[in-house]
Amino acid sequence: MNVIEIQPGGPYYCRGRIELHAADGTLLEAVSETWLCRCGHSKSKPYCDGNHALANFEDTTFSVATGAPPADPDGVLHIRARKDGPLKLEGPCEVRAPDGTLLMRGGETALCRCGHSGKRPFCDGTHRSIGFTA
Repeated sequence: MNVIEIQPGGPYYCRGRIELHAADGTLLEAVSETWLCRCGHSKSKPYCDGNHALANFEDTTFSVATGAPPADPDGVLHIRARKDGPLKLEGPCEVRAPDGTLLMRGGETALCRCGHSGKRPFCDGTHRSIGFTA
């Protein structure tokens, strides 16, 4: 199963069978692990560059989302960095809080990468109203 673990005050740590795509669908890389920005301050989006520390990014409250168990738990997780928007996940995955709590298991969701969603780590559309740019 592909797993996305939220790092305390930091990025999404993604591990498994992952294909990371640009907003236009271009494959950026196929990897077994990567760290993706969730605070909105990285200069290397969608990747984390450590700027969460400079921005004093903190996030200790997490929402839980429902999802159906994926049909193929060993399949590839496709992560698309939407233009000026969330990380769109398609494929089997689990999203876990820093303490290991399961927040979501399923085959499709969108993760916040502006750092301001009211449903973090999930996107609620706030990126549009704050003018987030990637």
